[in-house]
Amino acid sequence: MRWSRITSPTQRLRRFGCRTLALDALRVLLVGLCLAPTAAAQNRVQLTPAQSTSGAGLLEIALDLEIDFAEITLGGGVEVSYDASRLEFISFTFSGDPNFGLTAPPDGDPAQPLEIGAGWAIFGPPGGVSGLHTIGTFHFRTIGSGSAIVSTAASPSFPGPFFSPNSSGPMEVAFESATIQIAAPAVPAWSALGRLICGALLCLLAIQRVRQRE
Repeated sequence: MRWSRITSPTQRLRRFGCRTLALDALRVLLVGLCLAPTAAAQNRVQLTPAQSTSGAGLLEIALDLEIDFAEITLGGGVEVSYDASRLEFISFTFSGDPNFGLTAPPDGDPAQPLEIGAGWAIFGPPGGVSGLHTIGTFHFRTIGSGSAIVSTAASPSFPGPFFSPNSSGPMEVAFESATIQIAAPAVPAWSALGRLICGALLCLLAIQRVRQRE
């Protein structure tokens, strides 16, 4: 004899209500996911590596100036500033990927900010470039210790801001910086022999002072 579980109309109604609520919640979740705003793609000008560490004492630091654009750009200008109490500008070299140089500071130029201009000789449709590209490389020399910041900003004059072939106005660009931690010069440790010699010299100096007073 087969036994089956007998449920009352009230229990069946409750189960139906729970299923309906679950389906409604699932529909709301799916609609919310479809309507949720996606993170807006950005156009970035950046220096890499963004974080680095260096020893002290006239050591060379290299930073790549890059663009990472979601939109197509024909080029533009970047102003680069740095902490002159800890860094000394050596040179900037265009990478040739596949840009041509517009403006760059002469080697060893002490004036700030450093003005960099770059454009892309790609005139066929759609024109310009997008994605990640290296404009060129900065070389600095460490002359101090501590945290040295190298920052980028929009160029207010020639060659001006970045432009797109699809728009007559300037592009929206996020300008980022790099931080270099420069270690302090190491203090030489005294050896046992050095401490002994220093103690002996101090004793001789004290004896000489006593004799002079006598």
